[in-house]
Parts: sequence; C-alpha cells; structure tokens
Amino acid sequence: MTEARRLPPPLPPRLDWFVQTQVDQLTCAGVPEWFHGAISREDAENLLESQPLGSFLIRVSHSHVGYTLSYKQPKAATQHAV
Repeated sequence: MTEARRLPPPLPPRLDWFVQTQVDQLTCAGVPEWFHGAISREDAENLLESQPLGSFLIRVSHSHVGYTLSYKQPKAATQHAV
C-alpha cells in the first residue's frame, strides 16, 4: 500500500484572494517595482529605511484581504490599508 500524498494546507483567505483574483492582472506586463508581494510590515519598514522621503511600496496585507501601502515620511515608515 502506498502512502497517501499530503496536500499543503490551504492558503489564508488573504493569499487565496490574491492568487485567485489578482496575480494575473498584476503580472500581465511584469511585476511592478513598487509591488513586494506578501512581505511583513517589518520587512516593508526595513526596505524603506534607506530610501528617500516619499518612497513607497505596495504589499499584500497580512491582516485583511487587500493591499497595504507603506511609505516613508519624516518620522518613520507608515502603512495604510487600501
């Protein structure tokens, strides 16, 4: 008897939404340089740390279905859900 293949766990709803409805539209002309996928808030802040004021990136939100805009302002990187 062969061992049954284990399927990977289902994606969290926010990532399932992204894979099912957004990937094709976002990547049809290549991934934009401002899009950083499903990175964490900490990773976004680290990426923006050495960038000039006003720099930004978009990532898949970790807390809800949708995107998060992270941008650099004078005091620290700030994030707003969109």
